[in-house]
Amino acid sequence: MTRRTDRLRVRAITTVLVLGVMTIWGCGDSSPTPATAAGDDPIAALLALPMERLIAYNAEIDLTPEQEEIKRAALTPIPAPCCSDRSAYTCCCQCNLGRAWWGLSAVLITEHGQSAAEVQANVERWIRNVRPQGFAGDSCYTGRCSTAARHDGCSGMNPRRIVS
Repeated sequence: MTRRTDRLRVRAITTVLVLGVMTIWGCGDSSPTPATAAGDDPIAALLALPMERLIAYNAEIDLTPEQEEIKRAALTPIPAPCCSDRSAYTCCCQCNLGRAWWGLSAVLITEHGQSAAEVQANVERWIRNVRPQGFAGDSCYTGRCSTAARHDGCSGMNPRRIVS
């Protein structure tokens, strides 16, 4: 082998390793890693879905009045990450961040039969996964609606143009 071939091989291996570490740490693409998608925990796989899919669940799933009550009970105790003076149930607007946790709630209730306490715990877990260092709780009021959620924003207002 030539030196050039060796360098290219080392560069390719390094790239694969860096991308693997970024995926494990949650950097870059927000789609589930193969280990998560194939894992035994369907809730963990659900929490790893990209925001686009969770927003689609919000648009696709119609809750019955009883299911809506579970959602209300689950989300009312959670301060909305983008406007913490409101609850996650009554977020001040229809931002993509809110649409995502509403979609997550809907699928947890309809497809996984979760109780309000379980939905609350999983939505809180999802919010922590989106931004582990926490949210300031004021992005709606400080012009960060068009900022990615991982940067303390709302990820936009248009479900067809999610800021990531």
